[in-house]
Amino acid sequence: MHKINIDIDGLIVPVRMLYNEAPITCQRLLETLPFKDKFTHAIWSGLMIHTNIHPKLELDVSKYPLIENPVGFIAPGDVFVWPHNGLIGIAYGSTEFRWLTGPLVVTKIGVIENGIEDFASKAGRMMWKGATSITIQKGKVMPTPVNIKSTKFGKLVTIDFDGVKFIAELFEDKTSDYCNALWEALPLEGPTTITHSSGEVLHFWVNIPVPEKAPKEIQSIVPVQYEGKKVGVTSVAYDPLSMRGQHPGDIIWGSTWNGIRIVYGQGRFGGLGGSVSVSNRPKLGRIIQGSLEEFKKSASRIPHDGSKRMTISRFNG
Repeated sequence: MHKINIDIDGLIVPVRMLYNEAPITCQRLLETLPFKDKFTHAIWSGLMIHTNIHPKLELDVSKYPLIENPVGFIAPGDVFVWPHNGLIGIAYGSTEFRWLTGPLVVTKIGVIENGIEDFASKAGRMMWKGATSITIQKGKVMPTPVNIKSTKFGKLVTIDFDGVKFIAELFEDKTSDYCNALWEALPLEGPTTITHSSGEVLHFWVNIPVPEKAPKEIQSIVPVQYEGKKVGVTSVAYDPLSMRGQHPGDIIWGSTWNGIRIVYGQGRFGGLGGSVSVSNRPKLGRIIQGSLEEFKKSASRIPHDGSKRMTISRFNG
């Protein structure tokens, strides 16, 4: 199975292609490689860069938005195509592909396997530097990868869902009060249901005492430098623990509704017409071991089969 390599200013990052999810789009793109263009930074969609002279993929959009592997919420490292004109986008932070009319659905075709931190640094500088030449070319043949582990940031918990176990890390350095409240309440067992207004997000119905001193605002403030000098700060920057984005595997505090939420696909908990924005929803952690595809498969059956049991306990190694 091929992968592709993205070369930005001499930094080459490998991309795992999602052939099973988007076979036609992946094949059409491969046929155009190598491809080179001056990418620019998005002005509507968040932390992403995109082509300006797009490859001619000639994709069928007659049934849009029913396209291959449709996504609206895009995670750091995701590579995607706007099927109408072949635009290639690469996200280096939480992204939602938009135009002035609102959000649009795109086809996710790949994921940057490693080097996302360095890629994000170069892509983020394009807001100041301007257009940058990027080359996309075929990589070596590779086997289908197994689970990719992330760096451990905090305590580990075991999630037993529908008879399958997953390991998650807690974001103690970001939301210590909430993480401690969850940790002290373990083990927890209860039913999981869908969430009626948040998309592909599970509701784990358990009672966790609300921490008394937990902060109301949960934002990452990052210093911004230009030509070696600090010019200000921003809350919109690449951060693997960011509260701003919600992506598959993320575990989120349920606030006044108690319990917790776990994202298993395209979904957002909070912020849709409510008084609390998504970026202020405390994110407790994320699943780092176990197949997210398998987790989604079980979660997606709940609307048909009804609630499923879940247990979260402290990881014993």
